[in-house]
Amino acid sequence: MMNRFGDIDVSFKRLPPVYGYRSEKLVPIEKALQPIESQIDELPYYIKIAKQHCHFPSEHGLTKDQSAAVYIYTMEWGETTLYRILNTALRSENRQALKIWFPYLKLFDTALDKLPTVKENLWRGVPLDIGKNFTKNQPITWWSVNSCSSSVDVIKDFLGNNKNSTLFLIEGINGKKISGYTEYENEDEIILRMGTQFRVKSNPLEQSNGSHIVHLIEIDDNNDNESLSSAMNQIHVIPKSSNEGVSEQSFHLDHININTKWKQHGVSIAGGNGNGNQLNQLNGPQSIYVDDDHQTIYITDYENDRIVRWKYGAKNGQVVAGGNSEGNRSDQLNSPTDVIVDRKNDSLIICDRKSSRVVRWSRQKDRNGETIICDINCWGLTMDKNGDLYVSDWKKDEVRRWKQGEKEGTIVAGGNGQGNHLNQLHCPTYIFVDEHHSVYISDCDNHRVMKWMKGAKEGIVVAGGKGQGNSLAQLSNPLGVIVDHLGNVYVADRDNHRIMRWCKGSKEGSIVVGGNGEGKQPNQFNYPATLSFDVHGNLYVVDHNNHRIQKFEIDLDENF
Repeated sequence: MMNRFGDIDVSFKRLPPVYGYRSEKLVPIEKALQPIESQIDELPYYIKIAKQHCHFPSEHGLTKDQSAAVYIYTMEWGETTLYRILNTALRSENRQALKIWFPYLKLFDTALDKLPTVKENLWRGVPLDIGKNFTKNQPITWWSVNSCSSSVDVIKDFLGNNKNSTLFLIEGINGKKISGYTEYENEDEIILRMGTQFRVKSNPLEQSNGSHIVHLIEIDDNNDNESLSSAMNQIHVIPKSSNEGVSEQSFHLDHININTKWKQHGVSIAGGNGNGNQLNQLNGPQSIYVDDDHQTIYITDYENDRIVRWKYGAKNGQVVAGGNSEGNRSDQLNSPTDVIVDRKNDSLIICDRKSSRVVRWSRQKDRNGETIICDINCWGLTMDKNGDLYVSDWKKDEVRRWKQGEKEGTIVAGGNGQGNHLNQLHCPTYIFVDEHHSVYISDCDNHRVMKWMKGAKEGIVVAGGKGQGNSLAQLSNPLGVIVDHLGNVYVADRDNHRIMRWCKGSKEGSIVVGGNGEGKQPNQFNYPATLSFDVHGNLYVVDHNNHRIQKFEIDLDENF
């Protein structure tokens, strides 16, 4: 069945832009649509329905006629549904025939002007095999009104089980959020206006069932040569040949989407030889940092009070910080829980939990670290693209940001005492910061992951939050958290021995790997602590009580 999310121009025609409607005067919707009454049976009746059910009064200042203009665009009543007739006209080479639509377009466009503009990833889909017609860097224009959804699940529901379909992932920068003003409020609808221009980000990703995923970037005068994804694709890995001065790890995940799967049996790439302090052993590892530039991972070897560098394919690791028994001397660590690389200073930054400090350790074979933050009950840390450091304090139930040179830091999440309200945290552990400076926190004892947007007074639950448990809607003492470029949350669900993915806006998660009970088989974990990805999309999991790091290869053979 045709729907407005799949009402897509597939012709690649070059047409003159439509702008004459801008000089029209605003008139009531009945008068605005009067010129097209002959094209749509019972149009006055549908206008009446729209005016009865539209969102009014409007908190965005829309008049009732403007709100009704948006509502009627989203209504479905058959072959002569308004959006179908309108979009057919907008794609026609006969631009003169569009003049009868000008009064309505004026009303509709001024309504969109008043609605919030959003900059986020959007989805469209069509049950047609058109994906192979797109090529990398190809410019395209969609001349019609473009209905998108911020939820991929909405589009997947429309596509159903159709093979040879095409899914569009769109990096939108001028979307207009109309959810709340539509007939179907649960569709998370966002409009890209008629005449929106795009560039194809990469060659389409072909799935084994014949479907394609096409990655588009909306372009305007300000970003014609730039990709929004250069900032949005934040994930816990260093890009190849990066000269960036900060630790926040980015790379393009063109080959990863909401349906990506990983092989379910992992391979031990570090440790896995029982708990111990030999160089081929780990003892209760907590976190890792993947450094693809040097084909290396850094591991917080918690019970051995050291940081170990492990080269890809190596049988043994190398101690690069601590390892001189537990303690708080400058050459010691005491139960480190997190580590990142500060590339600008060629150093490691380590969360030295039981010494209540954050230390910097040079990567130039330095035997001593330097305390950069003291008297903090730290657990997790990360760095944003500006070089600001974020640290969670599991006892004070807060996350602070330290700009370079600051001594106190600024609270960016929590800080309102221990609790489960939206402005509170309870034992925050690992954290992630995206390019918008939103902080994602593994709120361990509240069994949820929280998102605190920059400057927010409270957070948003993005995973869990339904009490402790093992259903797909629940978490049990979550630890490591990563957010991909689509806003999907990946979390180490520690006590459930699984890695979960929470798609943006979903009410429940899905199991990525694990979930086969506590154990030491290749498809099992015993308290997974944290996770990471490499530039190829392979998944790494710190298997705490099995004293090993497991690698799960991306499964390129799985169907879309």
